[in-house]
Amino acid sequence: MSKKPQQARSIESTNRMLDAAESLLREGGPRAITVEAVIERSETSMGSFYARFGNHYGLLEALHERYLEVVIQEDLFERLERAISEPNLASAVQAFVETSFVMNYKHRDLSAFFMIFNNDDRAMREMGAEMSRALADLLHRLVKAHRTEVSHKNLRAASDFATLLIAGIALDTLLHEPGEFTGRARSNKQIADSTSQAVVAYLKHG
Repeated sequence: MSKKPQQARSIESTNRMLDAAESLLREGGPRAITVEAVIERSETSMGSFYARFGNHYGLLEALHERYLEVVIQEDLFERLERAISEPNLASAVQAFVETSFVMNYKHRDLSAFFMIFNNDDRAMREMGAEMSRALADLLHRLVKAHRTEVSHKNLRAASDFATLLIAGIALDTLLHEPGEFTGRARSNKQIADSTSQAVVAYLKHG
């Protein structure tokens, strides 16, 4: 379990180690995040590392916590909530999907890593699940706000399926390079547009 630093120097060195872990992940994938590599990249010490994180797992836990904090600080949920007030279902879904995909791709390496890594860790899995449920609830509110355009009687079931559809396509963009899965590359904008259209078609026509 990582310990929250209190002193300015401790905070600074902790952030350097977390920054080093992120850059190692981007450059070499999960296997590149070793204790030795993080210490060397951050120009800290073995003692400082173990005092702050305890072990390799503690580092990953702290990295996961910071990742969730950054997502929240970037006002993801406020921007998704604004999508609800769009004038019609199509524009609301478009705004919701684009906002989600932009955030996802901006933090692509960390998002992909923790979607895989936290499957084996109950605490991190629950933190991720809590965020996922919050996103699902926001989409349900969007569907309710535009219920006159929705053909389904069970709005919760419809919004849950729409959430799964968006999440599944978002996951594919994290795990595969453009065109790797289908053999035909598409831009992030094209993927967001097609996803929005598919969700709207499902909500309107079942």
